[in-house]
Amino acid sequence: MGPFLLGVLNWFCVVPCVFLKVPQIYKLFSNKNTKGLSLRGYLISCSRFTFTVVYHVRHSYPLIYYLEYPFLAVQDLVLIHLMLYYDRRLNTSTATTNIITYCTYIAIMMLLPIQMMQLLQVLFIPISVFGKCSHLSALYQAKDSRNLSLFNWAITCLTCIGRIITSYAKLGDWLLILKFAVNTTLNFIVSCMIVYYSPSRRQPKKSV
Repeated sequence: MGPFLLGVLNWFCVVPCVFLKVPQIYKLFSNKNTKGLSLRGYLISCSRFTFTVVYHVRHSYPLIYYLEYPFLAVQDLVLIHLMLYYDRRLNTSTATTNIITYCTYIAIMMLLPIQMMQLLQVLFIPISVFGKCSHLSALYQAKDSRNLSLFNWAITCLTCIGRIITSYAKLGDWLLILKFAVNTTLNFIVSCMIVYYSPSRRQPKKSV
C-alpha cells in the first residue's frame, strides 16, 4: 500500500473517533437511564484504550497509528461518570478516586518493562472479549437498544478493519492485528443486536 493511501486510511480511522461516542453520550444524557448499557463493558474499554495508547508510545510507533485512542478513552470516561450519575452512585469522593486510580494506572503502565507490555497485550485480548460480552449481555437482558448508538458501534467496526490494514502494512505487529480482528467481529455482533432490538423494529405493526 502506497504512503498516500495509508495516510488516507489512517485519517479515516482517526477523524470519526474524535467525536465517535458523542451520539452515545447524547442518548444517555437525553434518556437519563442506563438500560441496556454495561458499566463493566465501558470500564474495560476505557482501560483497553488507555493501554493501547501507552503500548504504542512505549514501542515508539508513529502518533497517527493511535491518535484516536486518547479521544476514545476520554469519551468512555464521560460515559462511565454519566452512568454512575444516573445510577445515583456518583459523588465528589467517587469522582476524585476515579481520577486518582486512572492516573495511577497510566503511571504503572509507563513504568512496566516492555516485555511485560507484550504479555499484557496478549492478556487484553480475552479481557476485551469479556468487555464486549458484557455489552452483549446487558443488551440481551434489556432487549431494548434505545440507549445505544448504532452509529457508534458501526463506525467502531469499520475503524477496526482500517486498523487491521494499517497495522499489517506499516507496523507488522501481529498482536495488534489479532486484537483488531477480534474486536471487529464483536463490534459487528453488537451492531447487529442493536438493530435487532431497536424499538422501531420490534414495535408491532398497526392493522389497517
